[in-house]
Amino acid sequence: MQGLRFQELGFGEKAKAGILSAALTFAKKVKKVGGPLGYGAEFLHPPASRDFNWNESFYFNFTDPSSKLGGWTRIGILPNQENDIGALMIYAGGSRILAYRSGGRTAIQGDELRLESLEYRRLEPLKKWRILFQGDMADIDDSMKIPELSPDDLELKKVEVDLTFESMAPCFDFKDAHPRALAEMIVQAGTRLEDLRQVAKVSSEHYEQAGRITGTIKIEDEIIPFDGSGHRDHSWGLRDWAAPRLWTWLSCQFGDELSFNLSRVAIASVDILNGYISRDGSNYALRRAALETEFEDDGITQKWLRFQMEDSGGKTIEITGDVMTVAPLQLESEGHWTQVNEALTEYHYRNKVGYGIAEYLHQLGSRT
Repeated sequence: MQGLRFQELGFGEKAKAGILSAALTFAKKVKKVGGPLGYGAEFLHPPASRDFNWNESFYFNFTDPSSKLGGWTRIGILPNQENDIGALMIYAGGSRILAYRSGGRTAIQGDELRLESLEYRRLEPLKKWRILFQGDMADIDDSMKIPELSPDDLELKKVEVDLTFESMAPCFDFKDAHPRALAEMIVQAGTRLEDLRQVAKVSSEHYEQAGRITGTIKIEDEIIPFDGSGHRDHSWGLRDWAAPRLWTWLSCQFGDELSFNLSRVAIASVDILNGYISRDGSNYALRRAALETEFEDDGITQKWLRFQMEDSGGKTIEITGDVMTVAPLQLESEGHWTQVNEALTEYHYRNKVGYGIAEYLHQLGSRT
């Protein structure tokens, strides 16, 4: 199997990228964006617009290498809609998942966010959180059946979750993306500069962080100790699921020494890979990346992936991912349908094995 190769720029493209990189660097300095986050970033932000899709979300995923148990949870606060959205999903082995969805309004008191049975507690800003849940979850034996299920089909199980996230490295602000890397991708994709504004439709404010996760998960009478790792993000701004033509989001931790986050957003003529590698407690912005994915016969369910990343410190890593369990989630907005495949994935880097999430978004269009 041939290795991946980064796309190289021609002489003229390099010149254009150099000019654009200088402009991006200057704009960043003038606007004073990027740099270390302050504690205030961890708290709620007033909506910048009355747009229906304005969203502020808190997200965590978690995996335990010993049990291969994993999952993710999210609270999305939607001030311009009637309800917020909360979700918890546990990959319980094979194709089995446990799923929970909540609505209503998020109760916010001090360092606590609660949406029905789901609760997040901020223990130390930018470093430590606690995830709590106690309630019923749908027990689904085959995750691929999710789009076909109705409430009457669901078998419920009593579940309790008590997990603590503790950071392994500082938060990475996506505004700290490498200017030269962005410039090269913009030039390579033939991006129209007016289309760059479209990226703001998928949360213009956004940071990520890898961490250790410990605690317990109780399913009915079975108490499962949890000792693993995970990833979190916090974003705010517009979140229009129908906007991207393509979206990929990957995360994994190989112990405390190495973790990564890689995202791809393609909107109109924009096609940008962003993210970082965390090495020994320090974050390095993405410099270059190449990604390939093998899909099932349906063309949208991810099966296997391989990618190469070079960070701003000069380190290059190549990783493969074997998809274990895919949960296809379908979202509808004004008659348009979007499918987001959330997959527990086993990643391989040299002789290391890690577990994380591989998220792929596909636009399905309207249904007749």
